[in-house]
Amino acid sequence: MDLMEDKKINLGDLIFILFYKYGGKIKGSTKLQKLIDIIRLDTDLKVNIEYSPYKYGNFSQQVNDTVQVFLDNQWLIKEEFMYQKDKKINIFRLSSKGKKIAKVLYDNLLTGELKSLNILDKFINKNQERIIAYSYFWYPKTAIKSRIREEIFKRSPILSNLEGDLEQEYNSIINSGKSVKEVIQESWKC
Repeated sequence: MDLMEDKKINLGDLIFILFYKYGGKIKGSTKLQKLIDIIRLDTDLKVNIEYSPYKYGNFSQQVNDTVQVFLDNQWLIKEEFMYQKDKKINIFRLSSKGKKIAKVLYDNLLTGELKSLNILDKFINKNQERIIAYSYFWYPKTAIKSRIREEIFKRSPILSNLEGDLEQEYNSIINSGKSVKEVIQESWKC
């Protein structure tokens, strides 16, 4: 019997937990998509979800569908915020009903599950662009169809240090079909 059994988590429960961890509010459905994708790719938590490359990196319709169920049940409240003349972002907040559910789910997480979610601590005060940059850097395959990849690569502090030989090396990793993380992990193996 395998003692290192995968920790499975329901997508709906994970969304409640993410909102709780982020103080009941998440700015942008893209940010929510990225946070779930990072958990899926970077932790031992197993979420029954399918992602595929899309306009802003990996995307799952299941996340949007689940958020709609939360809105329909009044567990979430959605507000639109105009941040430029022609651009808006959705801000999602837990309702009082949603907060109660999220708290119960968060309080009942196992120690290992809480530890897996610690990766998100580094994103608590980061904007959506920084989270996207992290995702694109560590998982370049997620950015294959991104409309904003070049813009993110130019503006991100993570990626702005990639120049000359390092940039060529990074691009060769992207073209190899492996993630940067896979290459780094392989280079540390003896």
